[in-house]
Amino acid sequence: MVELKFGPRTVDLPYTVRLPDVTEEMFDELVDEDTKAELIDGVMVVHSPASPRHNKIAGFIRRLMSCYAEQKGLGEVFGPDDLIHLATCRMFAPDAFFLDAKDVPHPLPAKEFEETPGLVAEVLSPSNRDDDLEDKRPAYREAGVREIWFIDSDEQQVIVDRRRGKKYSTITVADGRITSAVVKGFWLEAAWLWAEPLPGVMACLRELLGDIET
Repeated sequence: MVELKFGPRTVDLPYTVRLPDVTEEMFDELVDEDTKAELIDGVMVVHSPASPRHNKIAGFIRRLMSCYAEQKGLGEVFGPDDLIHLATCRMFAPDAFFLDAKDVPHPLPAKEFEETPGLVAEVLSPSNRDDDLEDKRPAYREAGVREIWFIDSDEQQVIVDRRRGKKYSTITVADGRITSAVVKGFWLEAAWLWAEPLPGVMACLRELLGDIET
């Protein structure tokens, strides 16, 4: 567990702590289930706890995509406490990520996943925005993640990167449907993500599956 001591000083939220020159072995020793941290090119990044709004949006996406993928037998959805090992000294913990059924390891790993996700979703927050867009985004692309979603609740838009051959195309969706090219048939309404309160997952799933019965 990483322990941070600042004496009598108060640390304002949100915060980000960066520890340089951290190897994978050091990272494994420092991180446990109580520490939310990632390893970005040898820099261990420890974020402050996510806001309730961040957690609600991330949890909504995970649950909806997970229920849909299970219903359709497509694969499994993980996050946010599951690490993925993308490359040397790159261990990320996305808010949500999808693995095709053929790529889900059995048994599940004791530590991090070695498989490259088909889809990754990150909810942007003040403390992680630069890391997600400037550092993790190119790393996801280098690893070959086929689809990357960045949910920007401040701007009320979703940035979607999709791999096209060796390159990526990007679209930004502010309203209407956000459709996945990886999780076949999966979509959600952008307005669902900005609603207060968020809609019920099961009601959205019924709409997604075309079940109009109540």
